[in-house]
Amino acid sequence: MEIVKCINCGLEVSAKFCSHCGQPNPPKKITLANMWVDFQARIYGFDGMFPRTLLDLTIRPGKASLAFINGNRVKYYGPVGYFFLMITLLYLISSILDVHLIELLKSAKKATNFNTTPKAGSGQEKFAEIILKYITDNLKLVSFLFIPVQAFCSRFVFFRKSKKNYLQHFVLPFYVQGHIYWLSILSVTLYSVFGFFLSGGISILLSTGYLGYAYADFFSYQSKVKVFLKGIGVYLFSQVLLMVLFSIVLLILLKTNPAIYEMLKPSNNK
Repeated sequence: MEIVKCINCGLEVSAKFCSHCGQPNPPKKITLANMWVDFQARIYGFDGMFPRTLLDLTIRPGKASLAFINGNRVKYYGPVGYFFLMITLLYLISSILDVHLIELLKSAKKATNFNTTPKAGSGQEKFAEIILKYITDNLKLVSFLFIPVQAFCSRFVFFRKSKKNYLQHFVLPFYVQGHIYWLSILSVTLYSVFGFFLSGGISILLSTGYLGYAYADFFSYQSKVKVFLKGIGVYLFSQVLLMVLFSIVLLILLKTNPAIYEMLKPSNNK
């Protein structure tokens, strides 16, 4: 009798699936039907994990976060995985629609800054373009840096009596910030199809309101209104802290990098 070996792990296999790695035996042929089934399994795997995560993060983000903290690892995508999945999805849709994120950010910046936009050809404009390019090229890193700051503000400033440790305060920001990327995806789609995007004011209003709602759904030891306002406070205070950190980094760069100092020097920006 011929010994059949698993095409994936190389061990002997006699059933429909390898008992060691789960590889089908024999391997499925490449057909449109099998490719569609595989796509559905990847997206809706674990009994509808993705649509359930999407729905519950929209209507009850706090409860979904609490479920993960309390040990449920099957019902939803993990917070870190969902966060990076949404950033990857944003990149993918931007690529499909042929929308360059840096151009979208430039357009949004011009639409919201009015007379504060740096003079064309000035050092400030060149520096702003460098910053925008770094953000779009390193969106995962830049977005990730916001999470520990927000968790810090939540744990040690606004919700000190919540009885949750610092790492547990990471869960909600990961889920919320990941879910907010749907607004960016919507903006990219609108920009590609209709030539306009969600204004910065609308995006900030929706993001801030959703964050406040998420915290109100997450904590129950205080009134919903109080927690909602504190959730907004977490967002605003986190932004202030990030601006302070950015200013410190900029000052260090100005002291240590003459090229940046020359670029931002007032005499080169008249």
